[in-house]
Amino acid sequence: MRNYQAEKVKAAAAGQSVKSFRAGYAPPATAKSQLVAGPDGLPPLRLVPSNNGLDLALPDGELVDYKILALRHFQIFAFRVVGMGFYEDPEKPIKFRNGQRVQPVREPDNGHDANAVAIHAGRPAKKIGYVNKQRASWVARLLDSGQDLDGIIIQSKASSPRVLLTTPEMLAYLQRD
Repeated sequence: MRNYQAEKVKAAAAGQSVKSFRAGYAPPATAKSQLVAGPDGLPPLRLVPSNNGLDLALPDGELVDYKILALRHFQIFAFRVVGMGFYEDPEKPIKFRNGQRVQPVREPDNGHDANAVAIHAGRPAKKIGYVNKQRASWVARLLDSGQDLDGIIIQSKASSPRVLLTTPEMLAYLQRD
């Protein structure tokens, strides 16, 4: 308990949750101050392997928490897939891997959410769940405007994978060597 309290104090001093602090993410103010588009309009980020799966890293190697809202200015959205229990076959559980491609599919006629965006994965592609409500309106707006979005799984360890969605060009940029 004492270690957790010490971590909690350190995390609070950095403006982070204990979970973000433990994951090794840069403090939000630090990350936000460095998330400035370069002359090419692109952020100083790349996807790198980490203990978490795949993470966004700044040029100095510091990891950026996927929850930083500044990422949306670059049309980068990361979230856990929700509603998987409705689509998973208990006889054949889906096995995800970091870097696996996923596709967002807009569902404007969804009776539960007018902003619904399904996530499809695998070959043949099948629905595995949805973009969460916090990100769905932004993602739906982009898809409705005709913007193409691609995605990959960035954390496959949990029962619900974490996905990163962005433009095809941005995804290629983030995955560069």
